[in-house]
Amino acid sequence: MMRYLSMLMFIAFLAGGCAGLFPSGQDDLTAPGVMSAEAKKMLNEYKYPEAVAAYQKIIQAYPNSEWAANAIFNIATAFVSVQNPQKDYAQALTHFEDFLYQYPQHERAADAKNWRQAIKVVLDAKKENERLLKNIEQLKQLDMRQEQKRLGK
Repeated sequence: MMRYLSMLMFIAFLAGGCAGLFPSGQDDLTAPGVMSAEAKKMLNEYKYPEAVAAYQKIIQAYPNSEWAANAIFNIATAFVSVQNPQKDYAQALTHFEDFLYQYPQHERAADAKNWRQAIKVVLDAKKENERLLKNIEQLKQLDMRQEQKRLGK
């Protein structure tokens, strides 16, 4: 009997100990939980292409699930991460819009809307900057032609 109680306490200890490993509160010992933990680890190690690929596998394997929702959101944030040397604001915007289309009531929808708006501002500023640089280049060319005319060349 004592051996039986010891065994039950040991099993309870192990089960309780595993819960602390995954703070999300979800049963992360499931296949999508393990896949998500691996993708998150890649993100934390700044392995963005690998993390995005891992999250895409989750989306394909578990479409229309909470796992897929979180994967889409995490892909989007990976594309705008400060540490990501290959940022892609257009891809991030596409993923945030996809997330909001598929999961408009998700708890992270407000964050996705804020990200979407911020990215739109960045992309608009980038377009305006490119337009202004083009105008500056055209003005330089015009100035050079005017200077050549002035000098009689």
